[in-house]
Amino acid sequence: MRRHSTVSTSEESTTGTDDEYVVLGGGHVGSEVARRLRAAGNAVTVVDEAHDPTDLPGIRGNPADHRTLERAGITDATTVVVAMPDDARSLLVAGLVRAHFGVTDVRVLVRTPDRCDLVAEAGHEPICVTTALSDAVVADLERLREVA
Repeated sequence: MRRHSTVSTSEESTTGTDDEYVVLGGGHVGSEVARRLRAAGNAVTVVDEAHDPTDLPGIRGNPADHRTLERAGITDATTVVVAMPDDARSLLVAGLVRAHFGVTDVRVLVRTPDRCDLVAEAGHEPICVTTALSDAVVADLERLREVA
């Protein structure tokens, strides 16, 4: 289970991959994940109720609706990243993706660290947002201290 993060701010990569990602739930975190995946040369589709297709490829719709997921081409996804603003809804959507569409690589951004085990027990890969953010802040502070 992933409770930490390797933080990188690298610029756009010119090496494309065959991976296709679908990010469910936009918001600030989901949109940034999609941007970084795309900058790394990956195909990315965002599904969110407030999605702006002029910013990133994707569709506006409910990520918990199987018809919306079908329109987004979720069966072609190598990896699905569930980035809903609520852990319970993220777990529900991740279960829908795995059960109805057979996607085996489902990553769930978990907001509350105590819920990581629950997400892992459901068969998904939890990525703790709280831990990733804390790691990034501490690493940045340590880097600044070394420079000073």
